[in-house]
Amino acid sequence: MAPEYIAHGQLTEKADVYSFGVLLLETVTGRQNNRSKATEYSDSLITVAWKHFQSGTAEQLFDPNLQLHEDYNNSSVKNEILRVVQIGLLCTQENHLLRPTMSKVLQMLTKKEERLAAPSNPPFLDENTMEFHDTSGDPFFPLVADDSIATMSYSSFHPR
Repeated sequence: MAPEYIAHGQLTEKADVYSFGVLLLETVTGRQNNRSKATEYSDSLITVAWKHFQSGTAEQLFDPNLQLHEDYNNSSVKNEILRVVQIGLLCTQENHLLRPTMSKVLQMLTKKEERLAAPSNPPFLDENTMEFHDTSGDPFFPLVADDSIATMSYSSFHPR
């Protein structure tokens, strides 16, 4: 789930972008983002991907099934997979204002010559404390009018 929804109940247009980024990372790695109780204190897939991306070892994330093609050693295939990892990290940035729109994500996936921005930190980088870097009191990150706070309403319909 998008961090702004978990922390504040805010649903933004970028919540779907966040989920799509998780899906991209799951596809490339062959791993699910959720954790079992046995690995309660292990890092999430997003955090692991971020750490590998920062250290330049993102190739270690690749699903072994992606290597079944004989042209895997071709650097263009590796570069395309690394590009998908970077797009996934751009989609899962902590600040929803920094995430691209879905149309921009599609453009990044299809136009391979387009240069990608460097992603910023993902949310909950400290998985043990699940600290969310709250920006609600920060004047540089105000609540945008298009953002919504999750509320519940009750409707009752009666026949005529």
